[in-house]
Formats: sequence, structure tokens, C-alpha cells
Amino acid sequence: MVTYEYDPVPDLRRIFISPNTLDELPQLLDYTNSYKQKLDEEIQQDISEYNSSRPNGLNDDICNLVDLIKGIKSDSDATRSSIVAMTGSIQNLDQYKKNLVLSMTILKRLQMLINANNTLIQVMSSHNYQEILSLFSVIKELLGFFKPYKSIDEINQLNLMVVSTQNKLIDDIFIDFEDFSTQRLQDREDQLIYGCKILELIDLKYKDKLLNWFFNLQLKDIRSIFNNLDEAGSLDNLNRRYIYFNNTLKSVQERYLEIFPKDWKVDLELSKIFCSMTKQDLINLLTSSNVKSNTLLDNLTATLDLEKLLNDTFKTSEFTSIISSVFEPYLLIWINEQDKLLSSKFAEFMSISQLPSELNEKDDFLTVLKVNNVPNIANSSTELFKNFQKILTSILKLSNGEILIELSKLFIKYLYDFHNKILAPMVPKNDDELGGGIEPLKYLTMLLNTGDYVINNIDDLADKFKTLIKDQYEQRLPSYENVKDIYFKLINKSISNLLIKISNDLKFSWRQFLNINWSNLDTINDVSSYMLELKKQIITNLQVILPLIIRESYIRNFNDKLVELLITTLSNNLKFVKPLNMISLEQILLDITNLKDVCLTFPLYSDPNYSESKNTTSSSPSYQKFVSNQFHSFESLLKVLMVPELPIENIIESYFELIGDKSIRNFMKILNLKNIDKSAQSKYIENFKLQLTLDDGTLTNQNQLLSNLEDEEESGSVSISQVSTPTPDFKSPKLLPTKINNFEKNLREFAITGESHVNKLNENFKNFGKFFRKDND
Repeated sequence: MVTYEYDPVPDLRRIFISPNTLDELPQLLDYTNSYKQKLDEEIQQDISEYNSSRPNGLNDDICNLVDLIKGIKSDSDATRSSIVAMTGSIQNLDQYKKNLVLSMTILKRLQMLINANNTLIQVMSSHNYQEILSLFSVIKELLGFFKPYKSIDEINQLNLMVVSTQNKLIDDIFIDFEDFSTQRLQDREDQLIYGCKILELIDLKYKDKLLNWFFNLQLKDIRSIFNNLDEAGSLDNLNRRYIYFNNTLKSVQERYLEIFPKDWKVDLELSKIFCSMTKQDLINLLTSSNVKSNTLLDNLTATLDLEKLLNDTFKTSEFTSIISSVFEPYLLIWINEQDKLLSSKFAEFMSISQLPSELNEKDDFLTVLKVNNVPNIANSSTELFKNFQKILTSILKLSNGEILIELSKLFIKYLYDFHNKILAPMVPKNDDELGGGIEPLKYLTMLLNTGDYVINNIDDLADKFKTLIKDQYEQRLPSYENVKDIYFKLINKSISNLLIKISNDLKFSWRQFLNINWSNLDTINDVSSYMLELKKQIITNLQVILPLIIRESYIRNFNDKLVELLITTLSNNLKFVKPLNMISLEQILLDITNLKDVCLTFPLYSDPNYSESKNTTSSSPSYQKFVSNQFHSFESLLKVLMVPELPIENIIESYFELIGDKSIRNFMKILNLKNIDKSAQSKYIENFKLQLTLDDGTLTNQNQLLSNLEDEEESGSVSISQVSTPTPDFKSPKLLPTKINNFEKNLREFAITGESHVNKLNENFKNFGKFFRKDND
């Protein structure tokens, strides 16, 4: 029970050994309680005794501890004093030893310095610089040792004596170099290299002094002969200066390199000084005189040759542009000369025919196309870019810096001029200038191909400038996008004028169409005569146009637009068919079926040897799909027109199914074509609006064909609608949406004579189906 880990369980088991012992529990509790009280009393007594005795005993313990610490400290001080007394003499002896060793070292090195200096004085007269270098290296090291003792008079006097010897040595070395340069020194030249090392050892300023003397000596004649005040120093004699220096450099490398340490690189440093001197002279000359272009180029070429020679000689690039950079601001003089050269070339361009000579032959032109596969590109366009390439190659031999920015601007200027002065004047301004026959086709396709050729070369030119010019100037290069745009517009104008040319040739066919007596037509005949004439005129033009167009993408684009032209013209001419009944519609349907077959063969005429009778090929699937979509739209229009006027719901239902738009204006055009009286149209329109409320989102806003269709109310005021032009699938060149030039004049004539105007259609029609379905589903 006297431990902290006391466990009462074993004692309880001994007390309560049987159930009967529980009867004695009250007595046990009384005993336990009395025992606890006894323990509490003993604890209180012990605490009281401790508290009464604790203050006096604690103070005594503290005092004893303090006395003990003081005793230990006193003993330690006594011990330390004893140790210091014992070791003091030993420390003194050690210091005596150090001082003695230092004194012996000083005396020994002092003796060495005196002996070395005396020996040096004796050897100096022999000019044996190899031995002198060895002695002087020792003296230099010893002087460094005595530097802290210069305040001692004797040491200072010895130092002054060595300095005097050193100065005499420096003078001897310089005199020997001067004698060697005047060829008075013949037997000691092998010692001069050690003289150089001595000067470098004494002080680097003496090395610089020797090199300055040597460089001035070698360049003395050049400065004298080629100074800016004499004729020899003019720009015309710059190449002679370079030749003179090359001879000087060769002489230095042959005669003087062995007397200088290799790490001094005297020939390299001499070249740098010459370049710096020449650059400054050139700055003065170029600033104070009017330089001719040829002189400038000759001097720049000679300078670049020198820089290349020096770079090759010393296996470095340090000499790149070290002198030639001074010419950069003055290269504008050369640019101005190229400006004059290109201007004179343009005078030649305007005096020659732009068509290839083979296309000017008087023989049968189709035979010429079959025999000669000549690119129909303006003759002057190839010459223009040849001149550009020649000029660019010339300047790249001289510089790839900031001057390329100015050259790029010059090229852009003449690309504008080439368009405005050479090509644009050949674009017809009206129908009278367009004319007939095949001559307009030659020139228009030539303009198209030339525009494409120029655009491709512009891209190559721009890439070359970006690749060749220094990186810091690349962002300052002018953009070629604007000048490219005018050539894209030229291409579109060419295509538009080709379509106008075909439109003019089709006037007679449309007159035949309008002259048909539709009211007397009681049965469906064979293909109409107007369609035969129309096909003939189209093929006649295509046989010339398509073989002359070089790029496939433009062939596709032209064919797409031609198909759109034919479909739109047919649609607009429907209002002149009186009456527009089932028989006339069926006849037109037969005619356009025949026209579609011809349209599918358009791309094949790009081969001049293509023959319809021997046709074994077909056009591309994408083109066939495009043609089918265009004719399907027209067929849908005809199908709606075939639906009887009553009941009204049938017309509207057919309109929604075949046309598929919710435009009331377009629906009214159908009513006008069907010649439904204006007073009765309101019922149709009200019913149309009512059924629009049931639209489930499948109807489009406007059908493109009907949007471009003019009804009789619009025929008196013909206007051109700008619509998007389908673009063939190719990345370059792009085609810009433009109007067909002079169409308004042509279309007014069409309206008077019964021919309607031509609009362009969008390629992406919404309704696709089986072409020319005969059912009314």
C-alpha cells in the first residue's frame, strides 16, 4: 500500500474469501475509515514539522553552495596564473624563432635581389632578352616581396635602383624594335619576342605603347597616301586602299608575326584598326560628296570582299559589316537607280503585245490551242518578276538590312503600276469595248491568268523578304495584302466580263425564246431551236475560254457562275411566256433537261482536244452535284407553276414542299407568274399566312432563286442585286464577291427585247431531291 502502483484487488480477495465474509462489511468499513483518519493526521503532522524546519535549513544550504563556488573560482585563478608563468617563456622563445626566420628570409631575398639586379645590369648590354626575361621575372617577384618594407630607406633605395634598370631596359627594347623596323637589327630579331614579354611583365601600358607604335608605323603610308584631302583618298580609289592594306597585312604576317607573342594577335588587331580608320574616312567622304550609284555599289562590293577575306583569314565573324554598315543609309541612291530602271522597263512593257506570240497567229485558233500548250500570261508579267529577282539578288550580295524595307516598298509601287498602267487599261469599260469574236476572250483570260500569276509571285516575294531580312527589321516590312487585293479584283472583273461576253452572244437565243408563239403550242416538241442556238454559242465560247484558263479552281468558278447565269436568266424569262400553261412548262422542262446535259460537260472543254462525240470522261462529282442542285431549284419552280390554281390549299402545300420558304413576297411572285388576278390573290395570301402558323421550323426565310426572280412589276426598273458568289474549294487564290460590270446596261436591253437580267445565285440550296421528278409529291 506504500507504492503508487498499488492494486487493491488481491487484498480484497483475501478479505472476502467467501460469501459469508460480506456480513462483516460494516466492521470493515469502520476500520478502513478509522485507518484513513489516522493517516490524514500523520500527514498533517509531517507537513507541520517540515514547514517549521524548512527556512533555516534552506538558507544554510545556499550559503554553503556559494562558499563552495568561490573556493573553486579562487583555485582556478591560481591554477591559471601558474600555467601562464610556466608557458610565458616558451611563447617568447617561439616569437624569437619567427622573427629570426623572417630576418634570415629577408636578408636572403635581399641578397638575391641585389645579385639578380647586378646580373641584370651586366646582361642588359648583350640584349639577350630571353635571359633578361628570366632574371627580371625573379626581380619582379622579389620586389613584390619587399613592397611592405619600402618605408625602410635601404629597401627604397634598392627599389629605385631596380626601377632605373627597368627604365633602361624599356628604352633598349623600343630602340631594338625601331632598329628592326629599319632593318638595322639583323642578329637579334629572335630576341624581340622576349622583349615583348618583358614589357608585358613590367606594365601593360608598355605593351599598348609598343603596339600603338607598331600599328601607326604600318598604317603610316596608308594614312599619308589615302587621306581625304587627296585624289587617292576619294571613293574611286577605295579598292586601291584595300589592295594596299592587303599587301601591308601580308608583309606583317610574313615578317613581324614571329617577333610578337601569338596571343597578341597583332595582324588581327592591325586589321581592326585599319577597318575603324577606313570607316571613319568613308563617313566623311559619303557625307561631303554626291555619290553615284555605280560608285556606291562598286565600293560596297569591294568592302564586302575585304570583310569576307578578313573573316576567312582570321576564322572569325568580327569583320562582318565592320565597314560596310556605313554604306547602308546611302543605298537609297541605288534604290533610286532601280526605280529609274524599272520605270524604263515599263515603257518597254507598254510598247509590246501582252499576248503570247503563239496566240497572235492568224490561223484557226482552235487548232493553235490543240497544238501549242502555251500559258496565256502577259509577257511583261514574267519580265517584271525576272527584274525583281535580279534586283533582289543584287542587293542581297550587299546587304540584308534595313534597305530591304525600301526595296520592298519599291516592288509594291511597281506592282500597283503594273496593274494600273499595263493590265487595267485592257479591261473593257463597256460593251462596245468588249466587242465580239475570240479576241476579247484571249485578253480576258490573259488578264485572269496574269492576275493569278502575280498573286502567287507576290506571296513568294513576301516570304523571301521575311526570310532574308535581319530579324530586327522583319516587323517593319510593308504588307503586300492591299496590292494583292487589286489583282483579286482584276480576276473577278475578268470573269465577270467573260460572262458578259457570253451574255451578249446569247442575245439572239433569248430573242428566239421570246418569239415562240406559246399560245399555239399544243404538244411537246423536240428540243426548241432557241436552246440549240444557245448551246452552240456557249460551247463556241467555252472551247476558247476554258483551255486558256490555267488554274483549275478558276475553271470551276467560271463554270459555276455560267450555270447560275443560265438558270437565273431562264427563271426571269418565264414571265414572258404567255400563257404559262402545262404544255409550255413541259416544253421548257424538256429544254432545260437538254441544257443540263450540256452544263455537266462544261469542265471537259478545258481540254482543247475534247470532243463531245468521243467523250469517255465526266466532270467531277462535286461539280455534277452543284449543277444538279441548280437545275433542281429551277425544276421545283416549274413544278409549283404546274399546280392548278384551285384548290388554294394545293398551291400553298406544293409551295411549302418544293420551294420551302416562308416569304410572302416570293409566294406573290408565283401567283404573278401563274397570272392569278390581283383581286383574287388576297385569298391565297391569307391562306398562306394561316398555314405559316403551322410551320415546324423546316421552312427557310427565303428561297434564293425566287429572291432573285423579278416579276412583271419589277421588270420596268431593272437593278442589279449583289448576291454572294459561290467560291470553289481551293485555298488560294481567293475570289472577292463583285458585281458583273456593265450588266445594268445589258439587262435594260434585255427588258426591252424580252430578255431579262442575270443575277448570281447562292451555291448552297436547301432543297435536294431527285432531279426532274415527274410526280407532284
